Amino acid sequence: MRTVLRLRTHEVPPALTGIDAPRTVVDELVWREVRNSGAGGGGARRIGRWRLDPGSDNGFALLWGTHSGHGMLLPAAGLRAVRAAALTVTAARLFLYSRVATVSVLGGGLAAHVVLAELAAHVPGISHVAVCAPDGCPSVPADLAADLELAGIGLAAAESAADAGFGANLVVLTCPPGEHDDWQPPRGALIVNASGQAPPASVVAQADQVFVDDRAHPSRAGRVTARLGQVLAGSHPGRRAPDDVVLVDLLGLHTGGVWLAYRLYEAARSKGLGVPVRTPESGGL
Repeated sequence: MRTVLRLRTHEVPPALTGIDAPRTVVDELVWREVRNSGAGGGGARRIGRWRLDPGSDNGFALLWGTHSGHGMLLPAAGLRAVRAAALTVTAARLFLYSRVATVSVLGGGLAAHVVLAELAAHVPGISHVAVCAPDGCPSVPADLAADLELAGIGLAAAESAADAGFGANLVVLTCPPGEHDDWQPPRGALIVNASGQAPPASVVAQADQVFVDDRAHPSRAGRVTARLGQVLAGSHPGRRAPDDVVLVDLLGLHTGGVWLAYRLYEAARSKGLGVPVRTPESGGL
């Protein structure tokens, strides 16, 4: 047995404030392009002496050092939410045409809260956010709503995807999008599908370009224009025209993220987050 930190779900947002998650995923995507032309799985499971079990079966991801024996258990859903948020910020920086962003988030819970916090922290020019959350999902936390207000970002709750998406040039789907199939994306919008499921048929039909974070998995949107890593590395020009609808289909959210997990581990240790627990020596890998 080994003793590792266990990061609890409510500790994921404060740990995230201690790292530059978008910079971490950019470094990862460019590294993969240089190393193997982006052919590897979404978010490597091994780097140096650190390994990651994504935890798809037990609800926890386990990061551990093969030599030190130290590591961290963290909610797998929390790691996916952080990775989705960091990739959403990266996509916004690459593909938003206007310097003023009006954001629509279709979904609720931790994934929506993390992406809102990361967008507010790392994407300048956001003027307004509309959130359409499914019934039963918690509302935007009071501290996050206060941070948005302090940053001059308006926040509104919408009753439907159509209302939330009206006039938005950045739309993020963080929940299963079946409820939003009748929603039509505005011309020129950037749509980020971070739901883990197929994007709505209406979005796929309207999309002029489709980008993915990981080509090792088939895109649920069918055709693929390029990888985000190719745009970051300069081998693809990115958005073609201001009025194109650009769809970014995130495929690698469930398959790793050792780069981000390690940064969260460092932040948790520096902030005194997490509680010690005992885990098997094998680490599951």
